[in-house]
Amino acid sequence: MGKVNIIRPQEGFQEQFCKTNVDFCIGGGVLAAGKTFGAVLSIAEAVTTDSNFRGLFLRNNLDDTKASGGILDTFDEIYGKYCHIVKSENPRVEFPIGARCDVTHVADQSRSKVLQRFKGRQYDFIYFDELTGFSWECFSAIYTRNRGTAKWTGKVRATTNPERNCWVRKFIDWYVGVDGFIREDRNGIVRYFYMAGESVEEVVWGNTKEEVYQQCSLKINKALEKVIGKDWRLKDPNAWRQMIKSFTFYLGKMSENKSMMQANDGYVGSVAVMGGRNSEQLLEGNWNVSPEEDNAAPIPSMDANYVFLNDEQKNGDRWITCDLADTGTDNFLAIAWDGFHIKDMLILGQTTPRMNAEQLQMFARTHNVADNHIIYDAVRGVYINDYIPDAVQYVSYRSPMGMFGRMAMKLKDECYLRLVEAIKRHMISMDEGLATRIYEHQRLKDNITIQQEFLEECSVVRFKDMASGKKCLFSKKEMNQMLGKGRSMDLLDPCAMRMLPVLGYNYGEELVKTAASYINDDVADDDTVDIFDDTLWGIR
Repeated sequence: MGKVNIIRPQEGFQEQFCKTNVDFCIGGGVLAAGKTFGAVLSIAEAVTTDSNFRGLFLRNNLDDTKASGGILDTFDEIYGKYCHIVKSENPRVEFPIGARCDVTHVADQSRSKVLQRFKGRQYDFIYFDELTGFSWECFSAIYTRNRGTAKWTGKVRATTNPERNCWVRKFIDWYVGVDGFIREDRNGIVRYFYMAGESVEEVVWGNTKEEVYQQCSLKINKALEKVIGKDWRLKDPNAWRQMIKSFTFYLGKMSENKSMMQANDGYVGSVAVMGGRNSEQLLEGNWNVSPEEDNAAPIPSMDANYVFLNDEQKNGDRWITCDLADTGTDNFLAIAWDGFHIKDMLILGQTTPRMNAEQLQMFARTHNVADNHIIYDAVRGVYINDYIPDAVQYVSYRSPMGMFGRMAMKLKDECYLRLVEAIKRHMISMDEGLATRIYEHQRLKDNITIQQEFLEECSVVRFKDMASGKKCLFSKKEMNQMLGKGRSMDLLDPCAMRMLPVLGYNYGEELVKTAASYINDDVADDDTVDIFDDTLWGIR
């Protein structure tokens, strides 16, 4: 047996990742935080003291495991002559005591193929390198193999870089702030979960095992009956606790990886040269950014996220925009605006025309908005004018009418193009308390915030380039399919309606040109003051 070098994890992320004893831990969140090194080092005690220990290290590409600086090289760097590395079609790392680690990849990630491939295997430790490269179906299937005979067993570790459009983002949502970054006050906090279904949305969370059990005791009890028997309470009354796993997330920071920074002091610049969204994602660890999807999206995720970071875009010009829903599962959604600042929302499930009109009137009175500053979807709800005669009709299929109308096929296309430009110019803002409010929808099994819904709807906006040179918004059906979960563009449609009164102005001038005719600093925020400019209105 060769001489063993004493290697200690670097302070911060690596040390936390190596020492944590939770069942499942995800680490990283930024590029070059020493994630793989920390994962390989975390099993040092097990591979040097337990002959029964079996580990599994996974990438979604076999070449990545063998590449320079990959998993096998990391094993060699840490354990040297103490381990024997077998580089073959099925690489593995063997230790003198008898412990062994398989190093492999998963090309076909379908659940059936994964279960077939790993059938009968048991691992005390499973590590996923770049977890966002694995589907939820693949991850959850392999997780079932996490059981063994070693003293140190039942551990799953994963490292990753941020990616907004991935199940990992949903899984760690509690740890992510509204700005997309890991919250410092939640970094490393231990929580508990139970996989109650086949999707990541069906994972049940709690701050204690008891809290999780209260939410899904029927499913856990049923699972225990299948495994242990109907008398499982007599055999082991605490068996339910084993079904609930502990979890934490540790944020890695590039600055903590001193060895890498000393060896390559130009690394940060090399990554930063990739540009804004890429560098924000990889260097800063922003989970609300998705550079790959942004290449095709008119609204980049970073710009959409700024809606929640911008200063309040108020100018005293108050409006309400409303997307109606009388039947089906779409939401009735009304937005109260001050300039381009979203102050409040009214979200209702299934309603009737009369209820819509009454709720809209009360919402307008609450925010002191005049009837002729209420814009509604007249394609589905022309009846609104029976209750609110001065309300403004928004007819999406009408011809464009603004300064840049020649760029669009229809009025809705024109308003969406204008909304895209306003978001990219950071001219839209939203009340912070509103952003974190739950967005309720009949189609959603789990709660999401209004911010999450806004970001998801922004991500699916697409335009077609017509032969005439004009732009046409993808159909409602096409964007709804991209949005998924049976939802519709209920939130972004009324945002686009807000562009109707400003179509006659140049980009960037909207708030200045539509500002209230007078603003007294002493009463500017007093909702008892009516200040409207009605000179634009000749349309209905």
